[in-house]
Amino acid sequence: MPVKAKLKKSIENLKAELKEKQTRLTEDWENAKIGIKARQKLFTREVKAKQDEFLIEWDDVQERYKDKFDQWLDRFEIDELETMLDRYKEESEPLEPIGENDVLRMLPMPRPLNMTLQQALEKRRSSRDFSGEPIDEEMVSSLLWAASGINRKKGMKRTTPSALNWQDVTIYVVQANGIWKYLPKRHALLFIEGKDQREHFGEIKTWMKLASQHLVFVSDKRKTETFTTKLVQKAFKTDFSEGELNDRARAINVGVKVQAVYLAAAALGLGCTCRILRDDREARTLMKLAPEEKIMAICSVGEHPASIFDHVI
Repeated sequence: MPVKAKLKKSIENLKAELKEKQTRLTEDWENAKIGIKARQKLFTREVKAKQDEFLIEWDDVQERYKDKFDQWLDRFEIDELETMLDRYKEESEPLEPIGENDVLRMLPMPRPLNMTLQQALEKRRSSRDFSGEPIDEEMVSSLLWAASGINRKKGMKRTTPSALNWQDVTIYVVQANGIWKYLPKRHALLFIEGKDQREHFGEIKTWMKLASQHLVFVSDKRKTETFTTKLVQKAFKTDFSEGELNDRARAINVGVKVQAVYLAAAALGLGCTCRILRDDREARTLMKLAPEEKIMAICSVGEHPASIFDHVI
């Protein structure tokens, strides 16, 4: 047989083999697709069966939870639930409520605290001597923001923590033009009392009266009566609403704010000292505090004295 004829026959045989393999592959693929579809249907049925089973179990869980929740609510008096609901509504407000005749003073943007935490901690100290010169409002804004400002708009979260999220601590600013209450959500000061009342907040040392501002930390016991407090009490038999645990938690809430003021003052180059009032009766009257509100601490802040003559009153 000529070479050309042999070559042609070989090519035809190769084509036939390739065609046969292609046919087998196509048949195998079709069979595989049928198998995959069958498994998909089986898997879908199994998933649906599991979903139905889960939904049935979840409905049972919800029903049991609802019964237990109803039983738990029955433990509360109506006035307790109303108090907790009012407190929740107050905290959920986007801004602090103010009266029609209230005087509000908006604070400027806080001055940036351009110092590392390491540097601020190294410079932090109690300074009881002040020059008598007023500090600018941007610095006051920075101190208040550091102590209790809003650092996350979503949820109006604060710069400092609060036990069980009570947010029981309010900061009052006592300065030359009167007494003001800091409103963190508005970053503003609410007028409380006129005239310079600083002498009633610096009883320990004459020079303390030269502080530019006294930041007065007031804890309101009424704000500790929250849903979370009651939940902890009912679930864990631990009562944070009264006694030593309540006092300790409120003291911690004030302490973290005091430290924040100290660090901010260090970053701003200001003097700062923390103390308590030996006799707070006059201060309470001037601040118009309710019986449940307690003056916990005072941070006095101001410029450092340049010389001994700064202390002459």
